Amino acid sequence: MNNQPLVSVFMPTYQHEHLISEAIESVLRQTYYNWELVIGDDCSSDDTFGIVSYYQGLYPNKIKAFSNEENLGITSNFNKILENCSGKYIAIMAGDDVLLEHKIEKQVRLMEGSPNAVLSYHDVEVFDSNSNTVIRHWNSGPKSAKPSTGKTRDVAKSLVARGTGFMSALSVMIRREALPEAGFDYRVPIASDWLMWIEVCANSSGVVCYLDETLARYRRHAGSVTHVGTHGVMDEMVTLGIVEARYPWLREAARQRRGYEYYRQGVECVSRGDFSAGRQQLLLGIRTYIWSWKSAAWWLLSWVKQIVGKV
Repeated sequence: MNNQPLVSVFMPTYQHEHLISEAIESVLRQTYYNWELVIGDDCSSDDTFGIVSYYQGLYPNKIKAFSNEENLGITSNFNKILENCSGKYIAIMAGDDVLLEHKIEKQVRLMEGSPNAVLSYHDVEVFDSNSNTVIRHWNSGPKSAKPSTGKTRDVAKSLVARGTGFMSALSVMIRREALPEAGFDYRVPIASDWLMWIEVCANSSGVVCYLDETLARYRRHAGSVTHVGTHGVMDEMVTLGIVEARYPWLREAARQRRGYEYYRQGVECVSRGDFSAGRQQLLLGIRTYIWSWKSAAWWLLSWVKQIVGKV
């Protein structure tokens, strides 16, 4: 009898026909054997689902897969995948990601050895898809983010104040019972994973663990989904509003994050020469969370750059 707990590998995919095989193969190569792979294709127009169906035919007892009849969007597809996950643990990856062979084994060992652990994560290698060149590591080396671990309430505060910069979704493994019954929040159409991690931590009384090893590879390519641009900012503001309404004890962290987002937007505007919009965002940042000398310095710099540009 297999005493290993079942792990559901949660894999959303869209337009990944040239990459999906490598993602699936990386799951097949795992040294941990009691897993199921749940793949949700969001109505790709290429042959992504044809390739998925081929693998499902080879491994019918290991791979569950579906293709939406219409494009539902990220969050709706996430929830359909989650409905099909049966494991004690949920491991997150996308159809263009790559797992290293010991990832599931080591993460399950960590969580089984820490019964209070509701979520764990690890370092991730970011690489260029065309050249296979390593760009950076998520939690180690230059320009990396220091991990946050410990009591879930403390990590919830870090997630709200810092965003997900220190926790790659690809590295996350969650105890199934810690997930909110409603799943991913439909009000956040793109970046709903961030709110999910916050809610898991905010509603649990356990701990979050970090495994100081690189156990997966995140691919950078033209089709990568990143939470940037107008939609990403909108999702972030909606998320912060939900957090403030549901969790009064996280309001200060939410104000801090909102202030930082105004500051970041202000810097971007000033850098591209949109001085009026930049100053407006910087002032919003100062009023929201007083980003001290940085916002004030960029506000002054916007005037200098504007005046110099006219000379």
